[in-house]
Amino acid sequence: MDETYSPHVGSRLVIHIGGFDPVDPDRLNHRMVGGLGKFSTLWGVTASASAPELSRDGRVINWQVAARGPNWSTETSYTILRWDDLIAPYVMNLWWRKIIDGFAALLHFSLNGTIWRYFVTNARYGLFVLYPFFLLIGFAALSVAIGRAIASADLPYAAVFAVVIGAALFVALLRWAGDYFHLYFALADWSFAADMVRDAVPDLDKCLEQFAEEIVARMGKAQVDEVILSGVSLGAVMMVEALAKVLARDPDMARHGPGVAFLTIGSSILKIGLHPQARSLKAAVDRVSIEPSLFWVEYQSKVDPLNFYKTDPVVLMGLPPTGRPIVKTVHLRETMTVEEYRYLKMNFLRLHRQFAMPNSRRYFYDYYLICFGPMALAERVALGNSATAAIGEDGSYRAIPPTVGKNAAARQG
Repeated sequence: MDETYSPHVGSRLVIHIGGFDPVDPDRLNHRMVGGLGKFSTLWGVTASASAPELSRDGRVINWQVAARGPNWSTETSYTILRWDDLIAPYVMNLWWRKIIDGFAALLHFSLNGTIWRYFVTNARYGLFVLYPFFLLIGFAALSVAIGRAIASADLPYAAVFAVVIGAALFVALLRWAGDYFHLYFALADWSFAADMVRDAVPDLDKCLEQFAEEIVARMGKAQVDEVILSGVSLGAVMMVEALAKVLARDPDMARHGPGVAFLTIGSSILKIGLHPQARSLKAAVDRVSIEPSLFWVEYQSKVDPLNFYKTDPVVLMGLPPTGRPIVKTVHLRETMTVEEYRYLKMNFLRLHRQFAMPNSRRYFYDYYLICFGPMALAERVALGNSATAAIGEDGSYRAIPPTVGKNAAARQG
């Protein structure tokens, strides 16, 4: 793919799998329309999307997106493969059930040494894993402190009141403050992860087979200049599993037509892959990483505690190094305004989602520009930070020859 050069990508197929984040079709369409508006304003282009097309089972939603600058136009078929039905039983569970199942899952990851491997691989991620425990200890400490204050008061039956009120406060904090601090969402996510490595998620394999069929069908019909298969967070795990199934059916999948790029962003591949039972994912990553016709790039960020910063998932899973994925680091704060970053830096879930959101500032990494802009992903990766200069203030595209990109890549190592 890096040997193929075109002045600009005139047509593109993007197939994306989101993370553990159930979003209904109306909300997805709202994000698409709003995101394209933000994208247009930032880069000085015009962009619009068709009405969304939703499959009967709700698993597939698609838009036709047209983006234009003064000297270029790109038509993108943008598809999201949805797995909300697999997520729903975990996020819709009773609050106390989420607590029991979630902490049981974390105990499971702890006893087999996976949490320790998180710390060895990336200390920030290890601390993120302990976040539910920090909240639990904090709620317990506050409840005990209030209980002791009541017990020391000169009141009849103070000791009894102290126990009752302290226990009630602890339950109340779990019930309502836990929701505010994303405790339930985090625990539901860990419950799903534990079931995933144990192959205990109902209909997971059926869903992945359907995703593989959808990828094959859409790629077979597409007459485009570029294909991008992308996954964010746990969606990257789903995409690599589906992609391995596609390659099992057709090993020449990425050789039939245009270059195929595999894009993983804020990936949770190592979240599952460092578990000793993750044999299915390990085999899938191995198959995808050895495919020479597939251009795989992974973007990671230090400020996002939900991804593994500066890591090679293939090597850390104990697989032979292949040079894939190409790992690139992103400063997420550079994708947004100072005010936005101040607001979002403590909201780790929203910050994590920024990988697949439109930028507020011009920066070499912009998910919307990757999906809807004129530059091929391989060229963008080769150019690194210089890719920003390819789009002028008026939205015009200045094609940069591959030799310049290769020199830029060499300078960046």
